[in-house]
Amino acid sequence: MRYHTYPLPSPQLTGKHPHGTTATAESHSGVVSIYAKPSSHAAIVGSVPCGAQLVVLGRQADWHAVRYGPCQGFVSGDTIVLNY
Repeated sequence: MRYHTYPLPSPQLTGKHPHGTTATAESHSGVVSIYAKPSSHAAIVGSVPCGAQLVVLGRQADWHAVRYGPCQGFVSGDTIVLNY
């Protein structure tokens, strides 16, 4: 899969988690999709295998802005476990 880097709308990113927090991808399907925007209707810009570590850049509602290698986008909070 080809990865794209999309600019994240940082003014809307909020949350208690400091930038640089990591998270572990978890999904029953075996992969976690990374979306261009914080919506499951947005374009999928990449995917992450379960168990992989992502860098959490911020939070918008129940979505987290993340980076996985060169891919940057949003994942649902239901598909990751934050590592404190």
